[in-house]
Amino acid sequence: MSKWTIEKIELPLNVDWKISRGQTNTKENLVITFREGKLQGRGEVSFLTGTGPRPRDIEESFNEFLSVVPKEVNGLEDFIQILEEGDFPANLKCALETAYVGFLGELMQESPQRVLGIRDVSNIETSMTIPHMETSEVSEHIKKHNLSRFCALKIKITSASDVQFLQEVAKYYDGPLRIDGNECFSNAQECLSFLHELEGLNIQFIEQPITHLNFNESIKLRQESPYMIFADESVQDGRIIDDFQLGFHGINVKLSKAGGYYKAQRQLKEARELGLKTMLGCMVESSLGISCAMNIAHGVDYFDLDGFLLLKEDPMKLVYEEMGKLYFSHQQ
Repeated sequence: MSKWTIEKIELPLNVDWKISRGQTNTKENLVITFREGKLQGRGEVSFLTGTGPRPRDIEESFNEFLSVVPKEVNGLEDFIQILEEGDFPANLKCALETAYVGFLGELMQESPQRVLGIRDVSNIETSMTIPHMETSEVSEHIKKHNLSRFCALKIKITSASDVQFLQEVAKYYDGPLRIDGNECFSNAQECLSFLHELEGLNIQFIEQPITHLNFNESIKLRQESPYMIFADESVQDGRIIDDFQLGFHGINVKLSKAGGYYKAQRQLKEARELGLKTMLGCMVESSLGISCAMNIAHGVDYFDLDGFLLLKEDPMKLVYEEMGKLYFSHQQ
């Protein structure tokens, strides 16, 4: 007999997680499990800091899912159709779909990548995030966490006053910097003034500097920016339409926001067809969520899958990191 369950997991962080939307030192995520006999698959519900549905909302939606899902599901396509017909939050859909695909992998004795028909990727290089902090804390943070081993650092900023913060990071890290604005700028001119002050720094791109509610300002910024602009908050669970070319050079796709494997894969495909760069991102989550993102890594340009590295302890241990590269633990 098949059974769906949901449970909370507490994820204390090894850093004070401060971004433009809020601040926290612990995360509470949810784990969805689908069991049938001795076989099982799991998926993780992760949450944005300071916004969006909370665990209680997801638990209510999960109970709605239990009321509509049949006892017997006729394969993956039927299951995805069930999810599409239900009014469930994207992060819950993601956890349900990844749990079911994980179960199918055990049933078929194949990797989730093979179940999905995707070419296997054995490892990826991830950036590592530095949350917003006092300039005086930067040197010790980089040394303590040995951040020089990562291919790039992603820096969380909160306002135009963070120029010195970025300059301080560049003093102690030689590689490229990815700036994550989390919508902290109100218009293009404000952001451009900030970017021009960064001349001489090794900036790879800036992620979602302007609110997704003001797309016209993103268009202006893309036309004049000295650096590539990536969409993050502008990418939800919908299609990547032609307009994205006007406001961005690339997109950051996250499984939890897309609503699962198939929607995320569609977004990546649509972005490539428009000539946009692609990045796979994550929330602060365990290696369960990170391993699922790695399942669709083939052909992606950049990776920001460091969520489990921000935890004091990863409870799942499905992925490990070595010299800035991530590997599935079953490869050990």
